[in-house]
Amino acid sequence: MHVTPDKLSAQLENTGLAQVYLIFGDEPLQCAECSDLVRAAARASGTSERLLFDVDAKFDWHQLLSETNEMSLFAERRLIEIRLGGRKPDKTGSAILLDLLSREDLADIFLISADRLDKNAQKGKWFKAIDSVGVTVQVRQIALSELDRWIVRRAEKLGMRLTTGAAEIIAVRAEGNLLAAAQELDKLSLLVDQGEVDVDLVLGSIVDSARYDVFGLIDITLSGDGAKAVRMLRGLREEGTEAVVIGWALNRELRKLAYMAVDVAAGKSVQSVLNAHNVWSSRARPVKRTLEHISTGRMTRMFRDSIRLDRIIKGALPGNAWDELEWMCLELARKV
Repeated sequence: MHVTPDKLSAQLENTGLAQVYLIFGDEPLQCAECSDLVRAAARASGTSERLLFDVDAKFDWHQLLSETNEMSLFAERRLIEIRLGGRKPDKTGSAILLDLLSREDLADIFLISADRLDKNAQKGKWFKAIDSVGVTVQVRQIALSELDRWIVRRAEKLGMRLTTGAAEIIAVRAEGNLLAAAQELDKLSLLVDQGEVDVDLVLGSIVDSARYDVFGLIDITLSGDGAKAVRMLRGLREEGTEAVVIGWALNRELRKLAYMAVDVAAGKSVQSVLNAHNVWSSRARPVKRTLEHISTGRMTRMFRDSIRLDRIIKGALPGNAWDELEWMCLELARKV
């Protein structure tokens, strides 16, 4: 039987422990957490003894058979873990697994883990045998388009409600690495009680004790003080703030400004546009100044440049990320 990672907990609760579990895929956090679920269920069922086998080039499958044939002196049922890593069972290993899984009197529980298994491997007799008598769980990488929602759901399990912006910046920092995203959420859960987590709180946990903050940099830039903006940017760099965080903040701001500039160009008053886009009163002056001094075309070009900057920061395009950030702050601060 095949189940997805998010359904494994329900399978264990509703159906109980199967004789064998195969968890495979190329996303380490989900693989580890699925394995932990099986281990916890085994302990809850009274399985106290655990045997571990790491399969490498010199692994002797007969050792597994010998250990399995020996009765435990301490437990009626054992959890036997087989870690394949990037390997597949060879001819001997496949035959031994088929023999073990065909035994009706075998009380032990098997937990087999592996990296990605291609379609040919999934057509193997050993894989089909596991799928027929046990549970297979294929773990896939979370698509970047789904990462924000994954972060929000995981935060909810920790008792936090993330705003859209907060989830977005955690996703940007993680760059698809679920383990990094999970660690960021764990850190946040120590900083807040149950409640809403916004962008300010996320940035605060990232920058930590920084003398300058990223949003302060944005506001100084919008106010037109390019020299001070560059000093703040360099201060953030010296204090260890990541370029990806600042690039994300600039891109986010420019996206909003581009939308507002289009509304102003359509004949709407600046104040009505500020109200429609929920600009805080404390930020109204620098945002208004920017909309009055930068044309829609120039704003759109800067927004496109911020997308290019993001690719430079992440190494997809050549260039010096910090030089590009300085240029963008100066361009945004420029009055004409």
